[in-house]
Order: sequence, then structure tokens, then C-alpha cells
Amino acid sequence: MLRKIAEIIVVYRHALAVIAMFLLVLSGYGLTQLRFESDLSKQLPEDLEAVKDYFALQNEFNAGSSALIYVKIESTKSVVDVRDPRVIEAIYNLEQRLKEREYVTSTFSIADLCVQILGRLPRSIEEVNFVLNFLPPEAKNGLISGDYSSTLVIVEINRERNQETLVRVYNEINSDIEKSNFPDGVKAILTGDLGITYRILQMLQSDMNKTMAVAGAIVVFLLLYFYKSPVRMFIPLIPLIFGVVMTLGFMGLLGIPLDIATSTVGAMIIGMGIDYGVHITNRYYEERNRGRSPEEAAEEAIAETGKALLGAALTTIAGFLALSISILPSLKMLSVTLTMGLGLAAINAVIITPSLAILEEEIRSLLFKKEIKTSISSSESKLTGLFRKWGWGIKKFPIGALIVAFMISVVSIYGLSQVTTEVRLEKMIPRGIPEIEALTDIRSEFGGQDEIDILVRADDVREPEIVRAILRFERAVEADSYYNNVFESESIADEVIEKYGYIPNSKELIKEALKDSNLVFPDYRMTIIKFKGNFMGVTQEDFDRIMRYFEEEIKMSDFPPGTEISLAGEAYLNYVLNNLVNSELSRISTIGTVIVVLVVFILFRKPSVSIAMIMPMFLGALWTIGYMGLTGIPFTQTLAGVVSMIVGLGVDYGMHITHRFMEEFREGNKTPIITTMESVGPSILVGALTTAGGFLALLSADLTAIHDFGKVLAVGIFASMLSAYLVTPAILQLEFGKKIGGGRSEKD
Repeated sequence: MLRKIAEIIVVYRHALAVIAMFLLVLSGYGLTQLRFESDLSKQLPEDLEAVKDYFALQNEFNAGSSALIYVKIESTKSVVDVRDPRVIEAIYNLEQRLKEREYVTSTFSIADLCVQILGRLPRSIEEVNFVLNFLPPEAKNGLISGDYSSTLVIVEINRERNQETLVRVYNEINSDIEKSNFPDGVKAILTGDLGITYRILQMLQSDMNKTMAVAGAIVVFLLLYFYKSPVRMFIPLIPLIFGVVMTLGFMGLLGIPLDIATSTVGAMIIGMGIDYGVHITNRYYEERNRGRSPEEAAEEAIAETGKALLGAALTTIAGFLALSISILPSLKMLSVTLTMGLGLAAINAVIITPSLAILEEEIRSLLFKKEIKTSISSSESKLTGLFRKWGWGIKKFPIGALIVAFMISVVSIYGLSQVTTEVRLEKMIPRGIPEIEALTDIRSEFGGQDEIDILVRADDVREPEIVRAILRFERAVEADSYYNNVFESESIADEVIEKYGYIPNSKELIKEALKDSNLVFPDYRMTIIKFKGNFMGVTQEDFDRIMRYFEEEIKMSDFPPGTEISLAGEAYLNYVLNNLVNSELSRISTIGTVIVVLVVFILFRKPSVSIAMIMPMFLGALWTIGYMGLTGIPFTQTLAGVVSMIVGLGVDYGMHITHRFMEEFREGNKTPIITTMESVGPSILVGALTTAGGFLALLSADLTAIHDFGKVLAVGIFASMLSAYLVTPAILQLEFGKKIGGGRSEKD
């Protein structure tokens, strides 16, 4: 069947090329429709209880994003203290500008306190000290640093819903900062949710363009090196370009946005998709050197390489499709885009590559009026000789190759025990970025501005018993501040005590105290307890410990019957997602592996042959995870599907080796393992280098999550390639070696 399809492709190659050009033009329009997704809430699984509570907090209490403006003294030549009246005046001017913005709901700073207590702005540091003395120590420490070198302006804004709004809000607030006339030596930095989200969006856009450019440059360099011809380099490269443009174009047409996960697709398709064109190109030139005509060589390349390519594409796609079962929307979108991209890259390689190879020879014949030698490159003989020796070594010492693989696996198993997870948004941005450095300083100097919220639901939260239970819970948590990093809390119980000095037994009195409260829902069926502290800036282990503490406190709380309490907010959501990544990792990896194994067994049926094919994917995945544990790279939302992806990619190398071995074995070759390694070994190396090159291009990204994603996938490719070179030929030699008797030998 494949040979018949190959004949059709070769005969109708011109018509198929026209169809491909039409799709390319259509994709060009789709590129103009691509958009970046900055609303990170859309990447959350909506059916998760913690996510429902998160949205309840956002919607029912009008909770928006927070922006922190960190004001610090950088030079003491002009100003030595943030209590300087000139600094207070600049902060006041900034707040007045911010309050004119329609998206700003409230602001708070030391300037507000001065105006509230003095009735005007202070004229001296002594007056500022007078104001600060009214504050409890913990409130003062949360607003101004102990050495008076920095202070905070807290800005509450409506949630930004799209990329354009986010950029506009960020730029306008920064513009207001610049126009507020801070004294020389004083710097104000916009950070918090708004600053970090904006920085991620900015890096996302630049990273996509940068990584695609670097991936393209790496692939071009490697193809030029191996083919030694700028013209022939384009034979596998042009179908790849078609595939990448079509993938991104169809994403635009289908409304699939670019986020932290899908922005890597361009570089990944460049790395993975080039394999298909390389294998077909190499087989084409191999057949031409055997004396076949261009059309016959093209048919043979498609027919014989086609089965391995079909299996490789199907198993890779199967591994990627496993991501679609995840409840994380970002992994689902990544699954769709990678599956579509690889499918388009494979189809373009099969249809366009032979046509270009034939066209290139026809043009050369017309220009030079003579037969042109069709060898791949001058370095081909060196690589062929190297892999011939490798094949000879495997033939003589198959057990030795398996022992080497076993030793690597033992080290990897230890690394596997050291693997961790990390899902906190701020950890995706590298150190040295102003917004992250400012946030680190805030946590160091003010005890942190992270928030954990407790949702309290009841028929009426104004019941005195419920308000007292809230107070008991709040005081118990505050008493453990040394353990849970809490430095400040706020609840309706505090508002009632502030008005009366105690909690009355009358619900009507409590209602009076809460009539202007923003901590209770209008129908009084829900309220929140807010805890502030340094929760997100600690290690993952301490972060998990703090979240478990709150879970235990909720279980042990003594709220009246019928009252429901639950954790909510961004910090807790990160904790839930962290646990979710761990469970998703196991589920996706298992299902992806099972799907790939089934595809291999269905395509090739023989158990011994199938085992030889699939062993590289198992070992490649194991060695890669071991590397992550040994080097301290954690699993993130993006990396949760990496095992399934490596499984899908890693099986390709074993498949190409096994398919060629069985072809040589059936034809009666007495040394099939040597012929196999010298023929497909170089192609696998070129393919692995170009694929890994595409992934390594992600190292040029600024976002830590994308950087680690590329590093891990590149290691996975090299690990799968090495295991294919070691294990697959060793298994095949042990299984079929005794069935081969006498015959010709191949000299080194």
C-alpha cells in the first residue's frame, strides 16, 4: 500500500505542490490572527474545587489584581530617608494620579496615613514619626522598612482580561510614577501580580521569536555541515518551513492562543519536524547512488522509509495526544498544537521532499549538462565508517552494550528519587528582573505581601457564634506566626471589635458594624478571612508545609454546625496545582506510554521486534528524569507532560534501527546489524542533533519555565538516541544473531 501511495505522490507531485502552496497562503492569513494569552486564569482547570473558590473570591468579593509599588532610596546624596516630606509628597501625587484611573479601586500608603491623621501632608520627618507612632508595630513594619530606606504603595485594580488591557494598565501606571516627581536618588518600581504578569507576557513574545530564530539557525548550520551544499540543504528544510508556517497559521485560524506552553511550538516543530525530511532525503540519495532513476529513488525513499516514518510519526503523536487527557488547559492546547504541527511536518516531508530532490537534480542537469554525483556530503564516509565500527562492536559484544545501559539506569534511578515540583508563577522569571528583585526585597523588609484567604459560608455569617469562631480561628493562626509566616490578618470579627470593643450577642449590632464592610458578601452568606505574610517567597518544601498547616487548622476549627470553611486565593491555588502536577505527571506518563506501546505492537506485531523498538523510549525517559533530579530541575505545569513527549519521540530511533535491520535480515544480509548501523546511524544522529537543536534553542528564552523545558527535552532526545544505539541493536543481535549463519562479512 505504501508503495502505491509513493507512486501516486511521485506522479502527481506537481499538483500536490500546488495544494501545499494554497495551504501556505491560507496559513499566512492565519498568522495575522495569532494572539498571546495573558489572562493566566484561563489556564486553570475550572472543575477543580480550589479553582471554583478562587473565582468565587475574584467575582463575589470583586477581588482584582494587586500592584505593589516599591519605593526605595538608591542614592543618599539628595534623600536619605523615605520619611522625607518630599518623598511623601511624591507618593501622594502618585496616588492622586492613580485614583483617576478607572481600573484602580483603591490605594494605600504612608501618605494616606499622614493626611488622615494630620489633615495635610507632613512638613518634617518629626511629623511623619508622629503619624507612625499611631500604628501598631506589626502594621508599621508592614508599611515601612526598619531602616526607613523603603516603603510601599499598595494598589488594588480590576483584573486585566486581555493582553491589550494588561499592557495599557502597566504602561499607564509606570507613566504616573514618572510624572510624580520623586526626588533624585529615589526609585519606584512597579511589581506584584501586575508587574510579574506583564513581564511574563513581554518575555513570552520575545522568547517565541528568539527561540524560533535560534532553532532555525541551528538546523540550517547542521544541515549545511552534513550536506555540504546550500542548495541541497533546502531539500529537507523547505518542507519544514511549510509545516511550521501552517501550524502557526492554523493556530491563528482556530483561535488557539500562544501562552507559556504553546509559545514553544515553533521551535519544537523545527527541531522535531526536520527528522522526517532528513530521513527521506538521505534514503533518496542512497537509492540514487545505487543507480536508480530520480523517480524510482523517490518512490523507494517514500515506500521504504515511509513505514518507519509513519510509525515514528504515529508514536510521537500518540505520546503528545496523551497530554490531551490532562485537566490542565495549557497541556491540552499544547497537545493539539504539537499533534497538528507534527502531522503537517510529516505530510509536507513526504510530499514536498521527493519533489524538491528531483527538481534539484533536473535543474543541476540543465545548468551543468552532466550527471551530478548524489552523495550526501564529504563527511558521509567518516560517519559511515564510525557507525560501521559501532555495529561491529555491538555484533561482537551485545551484552557489554546492555551493561553500559544498565549502569546509566542505576544512576538515573537515584536521580529519580530527588525530583521535585514547582508551579509558582514568579519562579518562571529569572533572577535579576527588576520586578522579581523588588518582590524579594519586599519579602525581606516587610515580611511579604502574599495573601491566603479563608472563605466562610453559612446561612448568615453575622451570627454571633460564627463571628466569634472567626475570631478564635484568626487568633490561633496569628499565635503560630513563627511557623506559618503570617504577620497580618483581617476579618469581619476585627471590624466588629473595632466598633464595639467586643463581639455583641445581637446580630443587629453586628449588622450595623458590617454595613460598609468589603469582607462580606451582600446577602451575608459568605465572608473571608485574610492572612498576609511571606508564603510564596519560601522554598517549595516550606511552602507546602505552610499550606498543610492551614488545611489542618481548618479541619480542627470549631465553627458552628452548618458553616463551611475552605482555603482560597492565589497562594493556595498554587499549592493545589503543585499537587495536581504530581498526579498529572503519573497519569499522563502512564497513558502516553501505554498508547505508544500499543501503536508499536499493532504496527509491527512481533513481540521481540517491538521490544527492541520501545526500549529506547523507556530508558530515555528514565535517564531524563534522573537528570532532572540530579541537576535540581523541578517539574512544572509545562513539564508535567514531558515524559509522555519523550516516550513519543524516543521510540522513533529504535523504530528506524529495527525497521532497517529487519529489511536487511529478510534480504539475506549475513551482517544486518553492521549494515543497519552504517546506513541509518548517521541519519539518526543528524535527526537527533537537529531535533535537540530545536529544543536547545529554548535555552535562549528568558522565562525559566521555557528554558528548562528546552533543556529537559534536549536531554531526552540525546538519552533516547544513546539508548537506541546501545540497547536496540544489542537486543536485535541477541534475538536474530543465531539465525544468521555464515555469509559475507563487512570490513571496517
